[in-house]
Amino acid sequence: MPPPSGMPDGRLSAPPGMDGVAMHAVTQLLDRLAAADEAQFLVTWTEQMLSGRARLDPALAVRLLRAYRETGRVDRARELAASLPSSPSSWNPLDTARLAIERAILCTIDGRADHAEAELRQASRALAVASRGTGLREQLDMHLTSAQLELRLNRVQQAQAALRLAEHVAERLEDGAWRVAVSMSLGHLAMRLADPRTAARHYSTALQRSAARGLAGMRAHGNLAIALGSIGQFDDARANAATACQIAGEIAAGWRHADAYDVLAIVEIASDRPVAALQALDDAHAALGELEQPTLRYQLAGHRTLALAMLGRAQAAKQWLAKTDKLRGDLFQIDAIDEQDLVATRSRTLEACGQHKDALDAALPNAERLPDAFVTGSLNLVIARCSLSLGDQETARVAVERAALSGDRHGWVFPDRQQSSTLWQMALKSGDSRVVRYAEKILGVLTNGVAPPSMPPPSRGTGVPPPRGSFPSIPPPSRGSFPSVPAMAATGFGADDSSEFDMLPEGETLIYVTTPQGVTRVRSSEMNTATEGSTLIVDTITHQLRVEGREVSLERRRALEPLVVQLLRRAREGLSAEEILRAAGGPGPESADAEHRVRVLISRVRDLLGDPTAIERVRDAGEHGKTRYRLSPGVNFALIEPLYTS
Repeated sequence: MPPPSGMPDGRLSAPPGMDGVAMHAVTQLLDRLAAADEAQFLVTWTEQMLSGRARLDPALAVRLLRAYRETGRVDRARELAASLPSSPSSWNPLDTARLAIERAILCTIDGRADHAEAELRQASRALAVASRGTGLREQLDMHLTSAQLELRLNRVQQAQAALRLAEHVAERLEDGAWRVAVSMSLGHLAMRLADPRTAARHYSTALQRSAARGLAGMRAHGNLAIALGSIGQFDDARANAATACQIAGEIAAGWRHADAYDVLAIVEIASDRPVAALQALDDAHAALGELEQPTLRYQLAGHRTLALAMLGRAQAAKQWLAKTDKLRGDLFQIDAIDEQDLVATRSRTLEACGQHKDALDAALPNAERLPDAFVTGSLNLVIARCSLSLGDQETARVAVERAALSGDRHGWVFPDRQQSSTLWQMALKSGDSRVVRYAEKILGVLTNGVAPPSMPPPSRGTGVPPPRGSFPSIPPPSRGSFPSVPAMAATGFGADDSSEFDMLPEGETLIYVTTPQGVTRVRSSEMNTATEGSTLIVDTITHQLRVEGREVSLERRRALEPLVVQLLRRAREGLSAEEILRAAGGPGPESADAEHRVRVLISRVRDLLGDPTAIERVRDAGEHGKTRYRLSPGVNFALIEPLYTS
């Protein structure tokens, strides 16, 4: 097999002048270089060894291929990958798997999903015949690559499963420098999967294992800052971002230094400190100087536009938005989240200019796109504020509830909190306890300046579930994706949740009770009073359902429980067929029997409630209005939920 053009000819079974060194010793050295973030040195060293040789050894070929990709020489990587056998039957299984994984990564970068899936299947087959106890690193790379591919295909659940498998394999591997790169890759994937708390854990692991003032440590500080800033830990985020700036100033002047200041600007925007963000952006431009870096310049312009809009400096924000659009036009391609970020920035700028209808026209088509992303939550808050300004209460309610549900699910703390305070007061009247919980959290941030923990320490016998412990070089996610709780006086609750729990008698806890009148927080001992007069009671803590005094266990009907809960949370507006399928789990609306499954599920819920008229079928207004199923208005219900969920 001829080498790629530009590659020297010659066979290599050992380094020049080292004929007595076994190949496995050479590959161990190369793997250590790769783990130490020395891909560029690895490329130079390996190419020197190839001088005058006719054929690449498979073990060296796959490592050089990876090093080309990691140093950004993707064209050379493609060229080398094409020169190697398509099905190298004579290679050992681990090298075959490595080659297939590298080809899968290149196919993912090129948008050839079918080819990437085929390469991953080949990698899996090769690892299946490898010697027992070997191939853990290859398994890890395969799962990480699979997660990246699933994300590219917008198959979030499959990507999450692949990430969990990667984490499981990583725990079984021996300790070493490689853990820094692996932890960073796991963190990048977790952020792209809208799991900032897990991402922060992985970035912290990378930071602990990095040299204190090295490039890896600088990157770990920066990414940890973004993750922490996105969940409201602003002081810790700012400290990590400042450290990244200091390290960059010492060892990485130029674009890396500018990038570190951009991270600081992102943290300051999340912290609702746009003036400080503008200062960080000024420092970033000074550090960047005359360097081109079109992608970084685009990101800097977008963040400056957003900071100016947050300050109400409408004319300056419009000018920088025009610059951002021009810089975007110069880029060949940007990440989908970056595109959504630009939509949010444009809408926020139009809002700052008082052009509320134009802001809605720009924002509404993207309101449900990338629903789990941080920027989509911010976009929905723009929609809600503009709708409220135009007197459209219903659109405002729907938008703020979308933002709250995303924030509650992922831990996001969105910026522009003071500007959105009216929205969060409105959200306290929601019939969904998750929306109420998140609104309480954000109002707590407005009061205290910091997001409280998502759950209090386990209480004394309260039954409150305890809190959960709190890739290789596919490019990291866009930073645009950056990245419940004290009760507020407006709701009649104290400002300090911990104190509220401390005041409870032994064995008692706080719960949410949702009725047709809304969501209230009560002591568990007051549950009977809070549910008095309710003919349908669903208790998600004990998994019991009571209808007219008749008690039904939901333990054997656990698939129906989340659907019943959603029907009660959305008692006013009801659920569409798609929402019913999502609530029940299993095949989604794209399945062939989706319509039949909806009818079966609703029939089972009616049987469970013992009344065919308890669920009614309605149709939205308009020619293309959706069919919805909702609880009949005459049903007096109560939904009991824990105050905090894991």
